[in-house]
Amino acid sequence: MSDYVMCVIPARYGSTRLPGKPLCEINGIPLIVWVYNCAYRSGAFDSVIVATDDERILNIVEKNGGNAVMTSADHSRGTDRVHEVVHKKNCTHVVNLQGDEPGIPAKILRNLVSELKKIDNNTLLTVVSHATIKEIDCPHTVKVVLNREGEALYFSRSPIPYDLTKEGYFLKHKGIYGFTAGGLEKFCCFPQGELEKRENLEQLRALENGMKIKCLIKNFNSVGIDTPEDLRNFRKQVEAGYEF
Repeated sequence: MSDYVMCVIPARYGSTRLPGKPLCEINGIPLIVWVYNCAYRSGAFDSVIVATDDERILNIVEKNGGNAVMTSADHSRGTDRVHEVVHKKNCTHVVNLQGDEPGIPAKILRNLVSELKKIDNNTLLTVVSHATIKEIDCPHTVKVVLNREGEALYFSRSPIPYDLTKEGYFLKHKGIYGFTAGGLEKFCCFPQGELEKRENLEQLRALENGMKIKCLIKNFNSVGIDTPEDLRNFRKQVEAGYEF
């Protein structure tokens, strides 16, 4: 079978920090549609689909010309929702693009897919970039430390590593993961681990169970929308004419 890369965007209506987040409008366009268009217009994927448990999200995606499917409301993590969709599809690779990442540049997505085709079933692929001073102490910004091979050692909402020198830099995680189809199946067979529960970070499930997470360091200007402040910042970028 030749390579077939599917992008699945998990989206649920409930959000503790920003209720109804997928339907929040920016310039009259719902956030989930921004994310869908970002993925679709990149040309990186053979197909793009939104996976949701809410008919309002399904309807708004389809109304704006996108593809969406209903999934179980029982999933506790986005990747489990992605797995439900992919389990019924015939693809070789899967990208889980978080539904609150509307501004990842097309060239980053295309590069991610190129690198994705090189990984094995015991490896995930993701993107990290340099954190700003403000983001270092923000629990909504997920920090990561890497080994010499560019693989994640740990992810945390705390500032890691602790920097006694005050001369180092911090890396933050972007909301995108790549798997082989087999790697996604393997990941979703693992139960939630203690670290995943404590940090509320699903990527720690992979590390706790011996999978590798390869990180591409890419610096670009995008806003991961977790809070009302993030939403305001993204609206300002759009109003200022920043192109996504």
